[in-house]
Amino acid sequence: MPNPAYSVRIHIPPDADAIVESVLADAPGTVARRADEPDVTGARRITLDADGPRTLAWLTRTLAHRLGADLLHAQDPVFTTASTGKLTLRVCAATSTGHDVALLDADADRRVVSHLAAHPEQIDRYTGRGHRVALISDASAVLGFEELPADAVLPALESQAVHLRRATGLDVFPLPVATPDVTDIARAVRILAPGFAAAVLVHTRLDRVTVTHAALGPTPPVLLLDTINDGLAPATAAATVNALVNRGLNPLSARVIVVDPAAGGDLAGLLIACGIADLTLFDPFTHRADALHTIADGADLIVDLTAFATPPPGVPVLRARPDTPPAFGATTTGPRPLHALPGLLTAATTTRRAITGHARVAAVYALIENTPRNALLPPTDQPGLTAVVAAAATRALDNDPDRDRG
Repeated sequence: MPNPAYSVRIHIPPDADAIVESVLADAPGTVARRADEPDVTGARRITLDADGPRTLAWLTRTLAHRLGADLLHAQDPVFTTASTGKLTLRVCAATSTGHDVALLDADADRRVVSHLAAHPEQIDRYTGRGHRVALISDASAVLGFEELPADAVLPALESQAVHLRRATGLDVFPLPVATPDVTDIARAVRILAPGFAAAVLVHTRLDRVTVTHAALGPTPPVLLLDTINDGLAPATAAATVNALVNRGLNPLSARVIVVDPAAGGDLAGLLIACGIADLTLFDPFTHRADALHTIADGADLIVDLTAFATPPPGVPVLRARPDTPPAFGATTTGPRPLHALPGLLTAATTTRRAITGHARVAAVYALIENTPRNALLPPTDQPGLTAVVAAAATRALDNDPDRDRG
């Protein structure tokens, strides 16, 4: 299938279209026209989506060769989008008159700062901190890459910031941190805490996320979430329950195996909380590969967090590897952190309370209840999804005796 991540946008004279058609006819893979628009001169702007990197490389090379001077311009939309930075700050204060600007001057700031020094409980009321989120990564787990330099994670962080901004309306700031030591992540969170209502750890190895939570203790200086425990785990738990129900099975009596449970964060606990009592946790790194065939015989579902599990024939598999989520067009077929994370983040920033296990379970049930018939999950862009997950999590936080312990 054509994939917009492998596309090229070309600008050609109108009489060169026949050459483009001949190139498409000869393509070694699938190529689709995504857009075809004339400009003011009658020339054509055409976007072509290929099915992968090899087809795209062939396509760009062949178009340049066959069109020659008729190729007025060509660009790669992926890199064009990345070069914009994807999001920017907006000015909320009025600045159209000299009086407006004077309200941003030193004397005005001195009044507000002195007031907040005496009344720190009003900081969120008189600043933007209450709707500001730090999106933090040490680039240790970026889409299946080995550990990267911190600044190399920026494109992925910026994309996540856009998605969270669209879903929640919060101001999300992508902040890569260079951390030679894992404890530096907690130090960075502490340093940033005064300016943010919440921080989200993303594209960071789960063991480092765990160390960070432990280092910050039971009362962290800022609401702290992460894309595994507060994103992928609730979404995968919901998909697991739906996968069983869609096959006419009762989750309370179903036999489920989780492959590489260490990669799932709070997933095992969420599955148990959802009533799945017959749960086997299989570590593929300490057992022989064929051991899965032995224990999976007769299982109702395998939840695979590795993408490499090969179960016996006839045993359904739910693929939920953290670094290979389904495309946005297929989010009813597999879990993404964006199924649950925006709602949980909204609940945390609204209530000013840390997300608890009860809130995550509530998010799981909200996803289950809002999943279309015979699907595994709702689309991530389903209208109102963030709101219903946030409402469910908020109710759980309001009634959770452990809410302050996170």
